[in-house]
Amino acid sequence: MAGDGTIVLALEGQLRLDDQPALHQAVEQARRTPGGRLLMLAGRPQAQRLRGPHQRRLEAQALASMRTRLAAAHVPLLHTPQHTTAAALASLRSELAPTAVLACTESRLFADWPIPPERFPRVFADFRRGLERQPEAPLPPPDLAGLEPPQPMGAAAGGDPRSAFPFSGDEPTALARLQHYVFGSDGLRTYKDTRNGLVGTEFSSKFSPFLAIGSLSVRRIWQELLRYQELRGADEGSEWMKQELLWREFFLWSEQQHGPAFHAPGGIQNRPPDWKEDRERFARWTRGDGGHPLIDAQLNELRATGYLSNRGRQWVASHFVNELRLPWTWGARFFEWMLIDAHPAVNTGNWAYLAGVGSDPRSFGGSPRRFDLERQVGLYDPEQTHCRRWS
Repeated sequence: MAGDGTIVLALEGQLRLDDQPALHQAVEQARRTPGGRLLMLAGRPQAQRLRGPHQRRLEAQALASMRTRLAAAHVPLLHTPQHTTAAALASLRSELAPTAVLACTESRLFADWPIPPERFPRVFADFRRGLERQPEAPLPPPDLAGLEPPQPMGAAAGGDPRSAFPFSGDEPTALARLQHYVFGSDGLRTYKDTRNGLVGTEFSSKFSPFLAIGSLSVRRIWQELLRYQELRGADEGSEWMKQELLWREFFLWSEQQHGPAFHAPGGIQNRPPDWKEDRERFARWTRGDGGHPLIDAQLNELRATGYLSNRGRQWVASHFVNELRLPWTWGARFFEWMLIDAHPAVNTGNWAYLAGVGSDPRSFGGSPRRFDLERQVGLYDPEQTHCRRWS
């Protein structure tokens, strides 16, 4: 059956116009199609597992901004949060017969395997050394002018002021934050020294929530880092930031490489479980009542804002595994629900690493990493600023 000229682009959790290859293809196809119209469809991505209240708030902000920007080009955005793309299209079948359906893909530095899957490494150092090419360059937003106006369709069925991430989740805010952090402040230059801070907006980039909901492209970040290094020279901060982006990439491809084993209790090492399934202790932990003031403060911040610093996440996971001796998968699932920047592969990769079942080279045949929390407090919160704020 011939289509009605509508080209549907399924966003699949990528809530931006910048660096969207599928969007360029959809616009080009709409221009070639007689009476071509473009419809954006924001359904529930097939691979999405959990999305808690903090991340849903950012998603709503990103969608509202995107809808407004698209409306100026007469491109409608249909949001069907309870349905996958296939289910949404099935429910619209009586009023929409699209000529074509295209789908966006997750933002990655590499569009295809950066190292062949048959020899993809289990540890990050080997991944970084084994990269065979540079990341691809990002695409600019396409020109949406001149598309046909949409046909009428039927209706489809703020945060804590103490937060270290007080930003809106929309694409313009994400791009502004990128420019501010890289070029408008000393944040990138000092990143290696400040990244383990606990309080405030400037101790780290805060790019991860934008990446998690798809309002910022990782390839755009990488390009701006290269531009920074061309203008100001490579320094420790910019090199460390590139390494952090490569860690994200490593976990994304590792999940694809290992499949279900990546999220399994034994992890990629297939280690036997060594924990106690104490549900009462776990429930107290989720309420910030686990018995250690540093960890309880981290959990209070997480529940109130959805944000937790890099160092705080390591403390919490290490304490959960080594002191509470609870199943690491429970902690990982709770983080995936609560974190404002949760991504299943990155979240699981980090938890498995600290649980001693993932890609930490020290844990192959050894024990999980363990933090001396009293020493950590002296190093990173000597004035008890964070603990007082979140007690």
